[in-house]
Order: sequence, then structure tokens, then C-alpha cells
Amino acid sequence: MWVKTLHTGPMANPEVEPLPAARTIALAIAAALRADITAGRLGAGDRLLQNELARRFDVSTTPVREAFGILHPQRGATVFVPSVEELQEHYEIRAALEALAAEKAALNFTAADAPPLQEILEAMRSCADPDQYIELNHRFHMGLYQLAGRARLVDLINTLRGISGAYLQIHAAEGVPSDRLDREHAEILAACQARDPERAASATRHHLTQTLEHVTQDLEKTAGGPR
Repeated sequence: MWVKTLHTGPMANPEVEPLPAARTIALAIAAALRADITAGRLGAGDRLLQNELARRFDVSTTPVREAFGILHPQRGATVFVPSVEELQEHYEIRAALEALAAEKAALNFTAADAPPLQEILEAMRSCADPDQYIELNHRFHMGLYQLAGRARLVDLINTLRGISGAYLQIHAAEGVPSDRLDREHAEILAACQARDPERAASATRHHLTQTLEHVTQDLEKTAGGPR
């Protein structure tokens, strides 16, 4: 049973809520808060109070702070549910920059570059933990883009992908692993292995366009959820 513990008085004695299974306490708290957002129990602009959440889960405030960072470090302790318009603009910019990075990476790609990226994709195929999946996804994309040899481009992409955390947390909560994502990631890597820059850029744009469509659907469901 979900228990909303917004008790502030000296006599407050909130019921402790069991945490979901996860590799760390912080990841478990992040998963519980994500579920609250997805289900509509927390909405945009709601404040997340460290002490109240620590009492709710019977933990110290340290893993609560860590959970805030996992969910969205740029927004801190306020629930951020992005608008569809923000989402679309964000992905339009990302698609242009990441397609360029994939194109440059394909030109520089060597046989030795493939195994580490393939290893990440293998891990993603069997990963059912949303936080770990997002971490692996980030490692795959940024590992590939590093091969572009364009430091400023990679820095810009890394910043934008960090901001994307709020969107991807909502999307990943709907279910991972994903056959669609597996296919799209494999195609990006295959294009780079073939040293085909146009194919790599096209595959990356397609991947982000598809992700935009799916995240938009998830975002609309979240916005229309019960409060």
C-alpha cells in the first residue's frame, strides 16, 4: 500500500513504506518516486522533502538526496514533468547534433571500437532495471559519440542528454528491456561498423524520432493520470 507521508508536526508518526527491490537504497527510492509520478500521485511542481521521504522509507537523508540526483540532478527536489512542447524541441536539437556525431564516429570507426559497445548492448537486452538501463543507454551513445573526435559537439550532446533524464525516467518506467530499442541501437552500431556515415546519421535520427513518439505517448498518459 502506498502511504503519502507529509506529516510535519512533532507528533507525526508516519507508517514506513517498504522499498522496491534494487541494487542500492537510492535506486529503490528513485524507483518508488518514479512510480508515484507515473501513477499521478506526484505532479509537476510538487516539492519533495528529504526529511519526510526519509521517514516514509525509514532511511537517512543521504540516499534520498542521491535518489533526487538519479531522477533529475538539474531539477533538484521539485517534481518535473516536462511538457510535450519542451520534449519535441529538445529532441529536435538532439537529433541534429547526435546524427552529426554518429556520422563522424562512423568515419573514424575501427574494428577495435565495436566490442565494448556490443558488450553494453548485450547488457541492455537483459536489463529490467530502469535506472540501470538508462545508465547503459547513456554509456552506449556517449561511447559511440566520443569516437567522432569532436570534443565540443560531444560536450553539448552530453549536456542535452543529461537534461533528457526527466523524459527517459518516465519512458523507462513503462518497461525495459525493449525490442525496438535493441534493434535501433544495433542498426546504429552496424552502420558505424560498415563505416557508412549517412547510414549512421539516418539510423540515429530514426532512433531519436521513434523515442520521441514513444516518450510523448508516455508523457501524455502521465499528465492525464489520477491525482
